[in-house]
Amino acid sequence: MALLGRKGWALPFICVFAAIGLTAHAKTIDVARYGKRFMIGSGNHQIIVLYLRGTPYEMGYAEGKLCAKQIRYMTEQVAPLMMFGLHITPQKTYQIWKGYVPHLRPAYLQELQGEADGSGVPLKAIERLEAIPDISEWHCSFFAAYGKATHNGELIQIRALDYATGVGIQKYPCLKVYDPDQGIPFVNVGWAGLCGMVSGMNADGIAMSEIGDDWDKQNDSFNGRPLTYVIRDSVEFGHTLQQAVNLVKNHSRTTSLLYCLSSAQDDQVRALETSHTKCYVYTPSTLPFPRLPDVVYMSMGMDSPWNLKVGNWLKAHYGRLDVQEAEAMMHNLGTGSLHAVVFKPATGDVWVANASATQKGYDRPFVHFNLKQALASPFFRQ
Repeated sequence: MALLGRKGWALPFICVFAAIGLTAHAKTIDVARYGKRFMIGSGNHQIIVLYLRGTPYEMGYAEGKLCAKQIRYMTEQVAPLMMFGLHITPQKTYQIWKGYVPHLRPAYLQELQGEADGSGVPLKAIERLEAIPDISEWHCSFFAAYGKATHNGELIQIRALDYATGVGIQKYPCLKVYDPDQGIPFVNVGWAGLCGMVSGMNADGIAMSEIGDDWDKQNDSFNGRPLTYVIRDSVEFGHTLQQAVNLVKNHSRTTSLLYCLSSAQDDQVRALETSHTKCYVYTPSTLPFPRLPDVVYMSMGMDSPWNLKVGNWLKAHYGRLDVQEAEAMMHNLGTGSLHAVVFKPATGDVWVANASATQKGYDRPFVHFNLKQALASPFFRQ
């Protein structure tokens, strides 16, 4: 893959003036108005919850202030180990990030600047951290099911994230609830300090999952939106399933990836096979491997024996799929090493199990959270 960057003599001066303006603005921000932090879960199964509201910069600044320790940990300890494991230098990682920048919403860049100003962590270090997920290959599993496939016909979706836990990514799991001044309220299921999204759901009942692949590797390029912002775009701005699909299909992308989208409002599910130049959208009746009515699924890539493995499990439990069965699937098959997530988009419920230093995510207890209840908090009514 080509490493892409942008050059411009005026850029340093622009950045200096922008930073001065943002820092001056930061002094006027009342963090308690735009951010709130607390914990859910018990014992060593606790998860940070952040409530964020306001402009992108205000939300980023609030997260920076409330999670400065966690952001420093991710940028100073986790990111260097991940880059070392990927055999990529910090300089090249930053070059890759610069290739993403022209394709990102300005609001996202403003949020990252706010996070840097709030935490005191250099913006470049935060940007390198944000670039790493798209550089990595994440081999994962997902399914979304509804109608005849599930108990009581309820739509459910999983996101099983299989990724190495040796560098300590999992130390600070976080559920970030955003109520942006532009866009749809949503929950970002991930880790403190990461503004991009790997798993998420919005208040209109759109949920999204992802899998890494290399099916169109010859056309891969980092000149596009990284996977974490493809997902965030669809979740933050997709009111309907078609809108969410179009936000993937009709805008820039980078490498070969697979996505799952479900919509409680439409009571429909889709699986997407994407690359830098191609995007194929599958319904339950058009999947390119054994099909089940009202279900889409993929595991470990498009051409993988895991597709049959997951498909056989879904077939054996067809008609009674529910949250408990979904959790059991990830545990019994062993998928979701970093985190394992179940969504019920119609009700706003999320169950998430995060890895520890000694256990895989799929072997850990699931912690429950409800987006609709969160958004009813007085914090979001200010």
